[in-house]
Amino acid sequence: MDAQPETMITPQEILAARAAIDPVFLDSPAMRHGALDAALGCAVTLKVESLNPVRSFKGRGTEALLASLDPLPASVVATSSGNFGQGLARAAARRGVAATILAPSWANPLKLDAMRRLGATVRLADPADGAGKDLARRIAAETGALFVEDGGHRIITAGAGVIGQELTAGGHEVDDVIVQIGDGALATGIGSWFKAQGRSASPGVRIIGVVARGAPAMAQSFAAGRAIDTPDVDTIADGMAIARPVSSAVAQLRACVDEILLVDDDAIVEAARLLLRTAGVLAEPSGAAGLAAVMTHRARFAGRRVAAVVTGSNLDAAFQAKLLVA
Repeated sequence: MDAQPETMITPQEILAARAAIDPVFLDSPAMRHGALDAALGCAVTLKVESLNPVRSFKGRGTEALLASLDPLPASVVATSSGNFGQGLARAAARRGVAATILAPSWANPLKLDAMRRLGATVRLADPADGAGKDLARRIAAETGALFVEDGGHRIITAGAGVIGQELTAGGHEVDDVIVQIGDGALATGIGSWFKAQGRSASPGVRIIGVVARGAPAMAQSFAAGRAIDTPDVDTIADGMAIARPVSSAVAQLRACVDEILLVDDDAIVEAARLLLRTAGVLAEPSGAAGLAAVMTHRARFAGRRVAAVVTGSNLDAAFQAKLLVA
């Protein structure tokens, strides 16, 4: 890969983020289940990121970001389909900072309600074609708010990287770490930690990114080495529905991710059903996408030790109904 090593997040940045994050988001469960291993033909460690106040990993990075700001801004503005917005709203409210979130018109209503409940002002826009981010930047410029871009701040990525630190600190020996890619912060953060530990704690570990086939912008950008927009996004995984990648996030991914696999929506649904049936773990579509990659590429992972991140469980009623279909 041709990205420069300095684009990776350093272990020092990740450890500093850990020290700043509200402990309620730290040390999430890492669990194994025999029935899941048997169904997939490999040894799977699940890092379950849904047992926290925003029911997703996004609270890690948003906590790290707000804790790093000195002085604090009076207000922040961002775009989000829901989970990042919840994390930002909570972190901002804890510090007396106002938050405005631009959300796509198709966003999960439960996530919209959750952002409002956590204190954010939510406005509907259309981030899929860039209008959401453009509007968010204009609002920030006109009001003096800080524009926060998921995937565009190293400290957010470092906060996500704490998940990797927890896996190695817990002594979990793995061959592959499978990480969903939305904006890229999660894969870059975890990948950076493992690559930095590669000569000692985790030699030979491969970082496998997962992208929804209906939202291929990050996969195409990764392959090309530059940000490529794909405005026609169509996937059940709203947290991975990226149309306009952040250029710096693409460079970071290429520094620490070994390959990217595409998954279909049908596989995501089946993976979420498998998680619920075998391990009793509830996952939203993006949360189950990593496991969907294992199901789709069984021969690739057969007999290997795999860590998969269940990134969240903020699922809507329609997806809940899909999980209950035999």
